[in-house]
Amino acid sequence: MFQIKARDGLGKIGKLEINGKTIETPTIMPVIHPDPDKQLVPMETVKKLADVVITNSYIIYSKPELREIAEKKGVHKLIGFDKVVVTDSGSFQLSVYGSIDVKPLEIVEFQEKIGVDVGTILDIPTPPYADRERAEKEMEETIRRGRESLELKRENNYKMLLNGTIQGSTYMDLRRRCAEIMGSMNFDIYPIGAVVPLLEKYDYKTLVDVILNSKMGLPTNKPVHLFGCGHPTLFAISVLLGCDLFDSAAYALYAKDDRYLTENGTYYLEDLKDLKQFPCSCPVCSEYSPREVYNMDKKEKEKVLAEHNLYVTFEEMSRVKEAIREGALWELVELRCRSHPRLLEAYRQALKYVEFIEKFDPVTKKSGFFYSGYESLFRPEVIRHKERIHRIRFEKIYITTVSKDVEKPYSENLKILPSDVDILVKDDVFGLIPLNIDLIYPLLQSEVPELYDIEKSHNKKFVKEFIERYKDRIMDIVTYNYYISYYNSKENKKKINSDIIKIDRMLQYQYGFKILDEEVIKRIIVRRSKRTGWIRNVLIVKDGEKKVLFTLRSYDNFLIPTAEGAKLLHSKIPYPKYRVVVDRSVERFAREGRSVYAKFVVDCDRDLRPYEEVLVVNEDDELLGYGTTILNGRELMEFNYGVAVDMRGGISDKEQ
Repeated sequence: MFQIKARDGLGKIGKLEINGKTIETPTIMPVIHPDPDKQLVPMETVKKLADVVITNSYIIYSKPELREIAEKKGVHKLIGFDKVVVTDSGSFQLSVYGSIDVKPLEIVEFQEKIGVDVGTILDIPTPPYADRERAEKEMEETIRRGRESLELKRENNYKMLLNGTIQGSTYMDLRRRCAEIMGSMNFDIYPIGAVVPLLEKYDYKTLVDVILNSKMGLPTNKPVHLFGCGHPTLFAISVLLGCDLFDSAAYALYAKDDRYLTENGTYYLEDLKDLKQFPCSCPVCSEYSPREVYNMDKKEKEKVLAEHNLYVTFEEMSRVKEAIREGALWELVELRCRSHPRLLEAYRQALKYVEFIEKFDPVTKKSGFFYSGYESLFRPEVIRHKERIHRIRFEKIYITTVSKDVEKPYSENLKILPSDVDILVKDDVFGLIPLNIDLIYPLLQSEVPELYDIEKSHNKKFVKEFIERYKDRIMDIVTYNYYISYYNSKENKKKINSDIIKIDRMLQYQYGFKILDEEVIKRIIVRRSKRTGWIRNVLIVKDGEKKVLFTLRSYDNFLIPTAEGAKLLHSKIPYPKYRVVVDRSVERFAREGRSVYAKFVVDCDRDLRPYEEVLVVNEDDELLGYGTTILNGRELMEFNYGVAVDMRGGISDKEQ
């Protein structure tokens, strides 16, 4: 069972239930040597940090003394860990030695026998850059083994979950095909395999291609494990691209080589020995000085370094999780990717897939948009704005610039005469910002430094194409001034309330449809805050009473509907747009305003993005309630667990 609790980019905080045990993703699985005498970090320390570990079932299988204990007492007793235990099947040894002395189904049977929580098929780990014929042949063999392993599991009703590893070397069409076929088999977790050679060569750009092409073919309702990725510098970007689980032997392997891990890179202990203290505040670094560790005997030194490396590994993953909760994962990735040129290259490669990533990126976030370099111009928030600006039905347009001295929001700080002309301000990041919507995330909620000329020129093409598209509606300054003088003259009796125009444009931008018609506009009242002067509520006069339609949410200025607003949206937005359709069996609960769970969703608007305000309806399109979707359109149809829509309220059948 896997469900999403928070998200940013393709990254998500998830709740994964395995055999009655729960782990929060993304997380690290420390690689534990099955022989206790060879484990560097004490298990007591591992237990404090980790809810899940990974060990090697093939090593246990091939060592009689370990095998005997595991078969009698179970793998948890063998390694001294009572939480979730995952095992590899020997694929790593297969990649190193070329062959191993165990059959594919035999190692699956063995993993179940020793009480593993999550086992792994014996896939063929084709290395990067292998010739295509080999990659395709070995991928097909991995798929065949996967199918047989699943049949074995089902026939014998195995308790353990099963990993279905994605292969295909560095041929992206093979990765996608493998992901699609394996994804259709309904494995429990999907590892992306054979990426360690890419990590060793710092070929992070190709790693990005491998991850995203695999993600494109995989189901969205299953967690993804990036096999062999354990260096903290890679966590932020890998999570952003949708990886949920990581296994780390790096903490021990680097310690054996006297290397000290940080979230920004790796240092040799010899280069730190003259410092008064380590650049870290973990329990290990707080207890010892660099010189003290440097002077230890080799075995003790390895243990101390391994323990630090494990602490910093979990610390960075905690930082990634907090960034997701705050909606600031993109900012963390941009920070981390500037610690090494190859990481920056990888991030730039990821942005080439922004059209795919944008579908999963939330439409609003608690944290603002922070510009940290040229790459920020290609983020989903920017791309989405440029697409959604065309949702607005512009009739008269005037394009202008704003002095640097004018603070945001321009619409509230500029003295602009009221009119029905849409004034669009040229913007270095977002291209064009219509003043009528400049309160909405991320337009107001953004921080941008003074840009270089090359950055400022980025949006010239977008502005030029926009002008060409709307050339018959764009006014020059002379026409605009003449129109404004007439519009505001005493003779003109057709003035429209500028606040209503603003709400009309905001609704079009948010929902993509014309919500306020002439009949509704006659009854609309816009209420501003007495303290700030900003718009706060939209009301409608109905049956002689004033009823709230929408409230502007304080942190993003999205128009949040009330029950009356939901009914208005339902009447104006055609089916199936902005709908989540639920099964009849939960209709009563939806009308009561209870959360909608994913397993009861039968249909939806496939273009929905996470955190959009949606209408919950039955199969006859009767309005049942309204709320915020946690999942996007594809996920709503694939997930079977967890909350799909966080309901704001229900609509009784008497209110229809």
